[in-house]
Amino acid sequence: WCVTRGDLDFFEAEVQQYWKRGLIADNLERPNPGHENPTIGPNIYQVCKHYIKPCTAAAGGMSWALMRNPDGLVCDVFATHCWAEGVFEFTCKVRRLWPKKARH
Repeated sequence: WCVTRGDLDFFEAEVQQYWKRGLIADNLERPNPGHENPTIGPNIYQVCKHYIKPCTAAAGGMSWALMRNPDGLVCDVFATHCWAEGVFEFTCKVRRLWPKKARH
């Protein structure tokens, strides 16, 4: 499934709010050295556990992309990520490399 650039902006803003309020905890067994760094942030494991899963479960249990776009979107861009990567580092890279003519 797919998201828009606006969805990416919304996602990052929501995650930043959760993170700043201490709602996205680091994993004590496998600490993320970039967790407190605002340019790196919590890893995708922790974002999924503390933000995505609760948010999508409350909305009915779909993916985050389908929660934002219930009819789905045709993808113009595909991005993959490392689960251990910091979420703010990832969103920054996606924004920087997003093709100008791509919509989703």
